[in-house]
Amino acid sequence: MEAQHAYLPANVDDPPAARSHLRPVPIDAATTRYVQERLGRAIRLRRRMMDLTLQDLAGACGVTFQQVHKYESGLCSLSASQLWAIAQALEVPVTYFYENLSAPDVWGPDGAQVA
Repeated sequence: MEAQHAYLPANVDDPPAARSHLRPVPIDAATTRYVQERLGRAIRLRRRMMDLTLQDLAGACGVTFQQVHKYESGLCSLSASQLWAIAQALEVPVTYFYENLSAPDVWGPDGAQVA
């Protein structure tokens, strides 16, 4: 008997039309930039709440303070492992950085908002 993963729906083999309840969220350059900026703001806010310098956080994560500055400014993407290291250093779960992050408005080719 094959184990069913808890996070997979039982009907995972259904055709795509049967799973149309999923909201399409294209990951284009604007969306990537939006997410990076929001994550960066959350990192900066938490770092300041803990009264840590860029150098303090950089040392705890094994990167340079310039790299932390780039993360906070939204200039660089974070890998999952780097976000985890930052979360550990800032004593929060990784989900903390996503709590107030909502999907940006998504517009279709005809200018109508995609639901």
